[in-house]
Amino acid sequence: MRYSFVHPAMIASSASHRPPVLAGGHGAFTLVELLVVIAIIALLAALVFPAGQRMIASGQTAKATSNLRQIGGLLSSYVGDNNNRLPAAEPAGWSTATNSKFWQNLLRMNAGMPVRGNPDTDPWLPEIFYDPVVKKGRQHLFGCFGGNSAVMRKPNGTPLSAIPAPSRKVVVASAIDRSVKNRFDSSWYFDGRTVTTGSAQADPRHGSKALCLFVDGHTEALDIAQMDATERRKYFSLDDN
Repeated sequence: MRYSFVHPAMIASSASHRPPVLAGGHGAFTLVELLVVIAIIALLAALVFPAGQRMIASGQTAKATSNLRQIGGLLSSYVGDNNNRLPAAEPAGWSTATNSKFWQNLLRMNAGMPVRGNPDTDPWLPEIFYDPVVKKGRQHLFGCFGGNSAVMRKPNGTPLSAIPAPSRKVVVASAIDRSVKNRFDSSWYFDGRTVTTGSAQADPRHGSKALCLFVDGHTEALDIAQMDATERRKYFSLDDN
């Protein structure tokens, strides 16, 4: 029987050329495997991101609804303290931004709530008057929820006795001023008679719906885009009850 002789140096040389072995006994990832992993991560991100965005939007709408309900509470207190009259949506007179008679400020003053920031140079209202959906730099100084001037009529507001269907009339809604020169993505008032055509109008920014506060104090998201003119008047104007 013949035996072949292998020099130890040849064994050492052969071992030095073997591919490295990772801890645990697994080989390194191949390029194809890395591409598969990257593709799976991208797919998961594509699935998770929209869900995360929906959760954020849902949370913002919930916060906006809470703010609107608190505004309803302030509005109810104002009415009780002012001969059962709603405030006028548009100001009847101006002095300073802190004391002017736009409706949100009337509610704030009636409740004894302070402004935020410097009263003379930066008189921001309490947080409840702002919509978290609207970015900070695009919020109107007077608030993001518009008072419906077709229901809160000037100069002295509207008596509740003149509103025959309080549960069907929108008094405040998420609103925007679409005039070309306006730099805000919100508005503190709108005219319900031109709710979708005026420069200032109800804004369907909450899941394509306008978030609305009714005279009776309840809130509801209305799909104003799907309403015809007659239905919009029933919700937003006192001219059609």
